[in-house]
Amino acid sequence: MFCARLSRRLILTAMRWTDGRRTCPPPCLSTLSSILQNQTARSKDCVHSESTALRRALCSQSRVRFRYRKTQRCGSRSFSLSGASVVNSAPAHVQPYLRLMRLDKPIGTWLLYLPCTWSIALAAEPECLPDLGMLALFGTGALLMRGAGCTINDMWDKDFDKQVARTASRPIASGEISRMQALVFLGGQLSLALGVLLCLNYYSIALGASSLSLVITYPLMKRITYWPQLVLGLTFNWGALLGWAAVKGSCDWSVCLPLYLSGVMWTLIYDTIYAHQ
Repeated sequence: MFCARLSRRLILTAMRWTDGRRTCPPPCLSTLSSILQNQTARSKDCVHSESTALRRALCSQSRVRFRYRKTQRCGSRSFSLSGASVVNSAPAHVQPYLRLMRLDKPIGTWLLYLPCTWSIALAAEPECLPDLGMLALFGTGALLMRGAGCTINDMWDKDFDKQVARTASRPIASGEISRMQALVFLGGQLSLALGVLLCLNYYSIALGASSLSLVITYPLMKRITYWPQLVLGLTFNWGALLGWAAVKGSCDWSVCLPLYLSGVMWTLIYDTIYAHQ
């Protein structure tokens, strides 16, 4: 601004000089005027470039802020594969049922599913991959049966869970779900699991149905024995027998029994560690 004003003053002075008997302004004034005009043009270019850079920086900052606010508003709706995120993003009236089947804590489903995958992989033909359809079917069954087992456990232990800080917030113990609602939900899970089981051969259907007695009685074992982990191992590793039978049509006990007993020992180890923790 100062350069522009000074330049205008010099131009006016030069015009007055021209009117006063001279045909051109003094050399010093004309040179100084041109220099100031160049400086003014440069300063305008600098100001323009600086303002452009400033506008770009402000636009970039506003975009970052908008994305951050959008993430903050929609953070609970963002896609995630974790079980807790799936449960938290579900409708409020559905969340207690998902927590009842421990969908927010999927490690139990994996522990039930892994023996099935071992058995299915061993039953595959040499140099062939395991049957992906069978793996998906058993994954669905593991999710449903683990949920059914957790529902039965919470129905049996409702009064005990209320007295323990770790379990007092469970849906049945806290009163979010009544026992009748839990019973209906259990019937739905077992019905879907039966639908999965019926997709297998007759030998596998009979073998899978025989595991239901273990699923129902396991939660009671901690009341009558100091070895509930053993019964859990017998229950959780049943898939080591069922997976082979589903692929081959029957059990080869020379293969299935060592795998099953190894899984039982594995469960004894990890569940004892969990109990101490």
